[in-house]
Amino acid sequence: MRAYVVDTGRLIAPFDEPPGDALFAQTTMGASVRDAFVRRGIEIVDVKIDDVVAAYDAKEPCIVVCDHTFVSDKALGDFLDKALDVVSGAPAGAACARLALAKTASADFTRPVSSVHTEPFDERGPGARPSIKKRNRFTSEELEAKERVAYDCFLVKDVPAGVRAREWLEALRKDAVRVVVEKRELGIPLRLPVLGDGKETRALVPITSTIAAHVEHWVHILWLNQLAFGMRWMEIARTEKLWGFGRALAAFPWTSTSRFMRAYVKKGRNVRIHPTAHVEASILGDNVVVGARASVRNCILGDGVEIGDHAAVLSCTIGADAYVTPRTFVVWGAAYPKAVITNYKLQVSLVGRGASLSTWAGMVDAKLQGTVSVQHDGKIVDTERSFIGSCIGHGAFVGGKVLIMPGRAIPNGAFIAMRPDELIYEV
Repeated sequence: MRAYVVDTGRLIAPFDEPPGDALFAQTTMGASVRDAFVRRGIEIVDVKIDDVVAAYDAKEPCIVVCDHTFVSDKALGDFLDKALDVVSGAPAGAACARLALAKTASADFTRPVSSVHTEPFDERGPGARPSIKKRNRFTSEELEAKERVAYDCFLVKDVPAGVRAREWLEALRKDAVRVVVEKRELGIPLRLPVLGDGKETRALVPITSTIAAHVEHWVHILWLNQLAFGMRWMEIARTEKLWGFGRALAAFPWTSTSRFMRAYVKKGRNVRIHPTAHVEASILGDNVVVGARASVRNCILGDGVEIGDHAAVLSCTIGADAYVTPRTFVVWGAAYPKAVITNYKLQVSLVGRGASLSTWAGMVDAKLQGTVSVQHDGKIVDTERSFIGSCIGHGAFVGGKVLIMPGRAIPNGAFIAMRPDELIYEV
């Protein structure tokens, strides 16, 4: 089987990089999707959006996926299983299937600010909602979903002769049979602060290994990395049952949740954790260092990451060779490789490669009323979130006492200082 990966020419601001280079867990979005193809023995062919697609004479169907489309390994495998039945029985030239998911919490999590197509379910067939006959396999949210979300991932029976990738994609989006991949997901309520009335609110954070998204803005990179931890743990539970069983034995007796979660730490080689540090339910790469009295929970740390003394890193993805300085507090954010995070309190924000933040840089991450908007393709677009920070470009530096409002994107290489006689960027 062959997979055509279409280069759409899109670059993600402020990084000026294609979607495939975006950070995801301990790798990149593009590498994660390509690894899923390689594991299935699928040949990968790169095609630019305005190129004529080469003919494909094999007897097997082929996959067409845009470079901005992220598809998890589980989502891809389940889609192929269902779509092959749809495509194989149809006449040549008339069969094509498109990946769709029920519009539940996981699909809705990354939907804002993207080009995914929300549409009603079909009455029957592969485009219908998950069957109520399989209630034991699905949550009530999946069974009660009113709409589905369609992604730019297709399975086609043959390749039209002399077609350009752009026209081919337009035809596939219009004509492809929707195939709804059934999934099971858990929803974990997360407490979020609300400014103004003093009340608490809760966001539903989905945990599933069946994930698809269009990566077209920096917010999608942040949101997918927030989902990455749950996805990776479900993949580990599915593929490394012996390791999971050994960790369960190590946690015995199961007298507390904290004891159980401390046992479930996936470590790479040469990991050094100070005896006074607290690390639980996390995935650590090679040569990770966690300092004295530091706290790491529900995180993915890349190779060579160093967490300073007394730092707290909660529910984050931290790229390789990044450094979190002592007494820093970081929660529900993501940082590219070689970033330096020195902030007193950094929440729900994305930090670029080699970027750094001063201790007293102010990153406002909540809105008093309404939701946060971001700039996207020259327009102001609603994120449908009231709790989101900002994005710091590659190699940028944000100095002390600089205040950055929610939803801003700091350009690559920017140097921002508080004093008016220094170089100032207005974002």
